[in-house]
Order: sequence, then C-alpha cells, then structure tokens
Amino acid sequence: MTRAGPLQHVSAGGMSLLAHGLLLFLLFIGVSWQTLTPRPVEAELWSALPDAPAPRQVATIPVPQPPVASAPEPAVAKPDIALERAAKKRHEQEAQHREATRLAQEQSAAQAEQTRLEQLRRAKERRRLEQELASQARDELDSEDSQLRGALQKQQAQAGRKAGLIREAQERIRSRIQSYVVLPRNLVGNPEAVYLVMLLPNGEVLRIVQQRSSGLVSYDQEVERAIRKASPLPLPSDHDAAVAFREGLILKFRPREDTVAVD
Repeated sequence: MTRAGPLQHVSAGGMSLLAHGLLLFLLFIGVSWQTLTPRPVEAELWSALPDAPAPRQVATIPVPQPPVASAPEPAVAKPDIALERAAKKRHEQEAQHREATRLAQEQSAAQAEQTRLEQLRRAKERRRLEQELASQARDELDSEDSQLRGALQKQQAQAGRKAGLIREAQERIRSRIQSYVVLPRNLVGNPEAVYLVMLLPNGEVLRIVQQRSSGLVSYDQEVERAIRKASPLPLPSDHDAAVAFREGLILKFRPREDTVAVD
C-alpha cells in the first residue's frame, strides 16, 4: 500500500474550509438582499377620541360532556339455558294455540247447535201454521160443502115442487084443450100434430106455431081451434113455473090417445 503524504491531508482540509466559507457567504448575500428598506413613519392628529367600539361577543364554546356510561350488555346465556327458554316459549305458544283452537271449535259447535235449534223451531212453527191453515181450510170446505148441500137440497125441493106444479098445470091444460077437440069423421090412423104455443102472463094464447103436421089438414085445424078456444090456459100458481110455460109451450096431439103431451 502507498501511504498518503502530508500534502494530501492539507489539500483535503483546505477544500473543506473553502466549501464552508463559500456557503456562509451565499447565506449572507441572500439575507441582505431580502432585507426591506425602512419606510417613513406617518402620524394622524385627532381633535377628539372616537367612540370605543362595542365589545365583541365571545362565542361560547360548548364544553364537551363526559360520555354517559352505557348500560352493561346482558350477559350471554349459556347455550343450554337459551335452548331451554326457547323450547319453553315454543311449548307455551303451542299450548295457547291449542287452547285458542279448542275455544274456536267450541264456539263454532255452539253456533251450529243454536242454528239447528232455530231451524227446528222454525220448522215446528211452520208445521203448526200449516196444520192451522189446513184445519181452517177443512172447516171452510166443510162449511161450503154444507152450504152447497143445503142449497142443493133447497133447489131440489124447489125443483120438485116446481115439477109438481108443472105436472098439475099440464094436466089442467090437457083436460082443457082436449075438451074442445072435435075429431073429424074422415080421420084415419093416429097421426101426431105438434104446436109451439106462446102465452101471456095471464095464460092467454099469444101465438100458435105449427112445428109438425099430422098429415090431415082437418085435424090440424081442429087442434089449433081447440087451443085458441081453451085460452086462457091454466098456468101454475108459482111464478117461476109459470115463466117456464110463458117462454114456450110445446103441445103434442094424437087423436087415438086420451092424452096431450106437454113439453
């Protein structure tokens, strides 16, 4: 190795000093360049002092409150205790549900029973009303039937009485007309002559219409003459029976029969 000589140590120290000196010089130059020239001082004279400005309101800075200690968190239950509580709660809910279901079923059954009883009551009331109506209808029918039977019996009695009066009147008319008939000498056989006789209310003959001829003009004329000669004809005393005669009396005559058919 080559050992450094004395000149090498001197040159290195000199170079260090030179560098530091140069740095100090530059710092001095920079500070001197930035120094400002002092400005002249100006002053104002006042005749009176101005009003003092109102004191500024100092904003109140809220003092932070110390944090409130939160409630201590509940201690976490042990897994087995939590499961027991959950199971107990589930059992209670199931029991409440079963009880509610039972009550609902009982209430529904009670309502159904009440509805059934109400329907039975209405059906019984309806049957009672139907029986009453049927009984009333039977009574009315019996009453009407009795009235009809009574009216029919009355009509039959009146009809029988009227028929009897008509038969009596027919006999009188037959006898009366027959007493005026004179049979012709040249009469042959037993021919029948039919006449429609219209009468007045007092029995007088109003009109005679020949319905069928006997074939013998002389006999027909003799019968018509006898009817007119027998007027007035004897009518029934009953008004209704007499009306039947006045509406039209059919007389049938046969010379060989001792009868006069009256319709």
